[in-house]
Amino acid sequence: MNNDSQIRDVYAHFGLAIYLAQCLEQSIFIHLMFFDFFPRNAKNFKDRMHWEQAFDHYESTELGKTMGRLIQKLKDAGQPTDEIKAVLANVLIERNRLAHKYFAENSIAFVTEAGRKKMIAELETIQDLFRTAAAMIDAITTPVARRYGFTEEMERQAMQEMMDTYTKDSIVNQNNPNEPG
Repeated sequence: MNNDSQIRDVYAHFGLAIYLAQCLEQSIFIHLMFFDFFPRNAKNFKDRMHWEQAFDHYESTELGKTMGRLIQKLKDAGQPTDEIKAVLANVLIERNRLAHKYFAENSIAFVTEAGRKKMIAELETIQDLFRTAAAMIDAITTPVARRYGFTEEMERQAMQEMMDTYTKDSIVNQNNPNEPG
């Protein structure tokens, strides 16, 4: 492997790791939605408009928090097992390391072929940690979502709607490259 392609691979693995960290944040948010927002609010709303406003506020508030605060709120909700708590402690350390100092810590390793190989292997391990944590949280959240009536079909439909919106927005942006998208 030449240096350029190995350097691109390091960046690609880093990008995938950060992406998976963000996916995990979404999993934590979805978990909180079913274990915090719905139980506290489901009985209080009489119409869709108020429900949507409250949910939008909850979503923007929670997703505006750092991963550490989301994890703490998840713990405060009393849902995670000791095993998940241990995984989440490692997740937070690795996510913060990636976001704040990964390349600084590896500045010397990054300039050597052996160092970049080590970085790629380490990033793959971090990716697996994030995937494992998300799967653990989703395994708790999914049955509760089903009890709230969020069926597999509804989940597929929501995913399709998001993909359709993305595709439509992408086409509009391609046709109007100066428009914000």
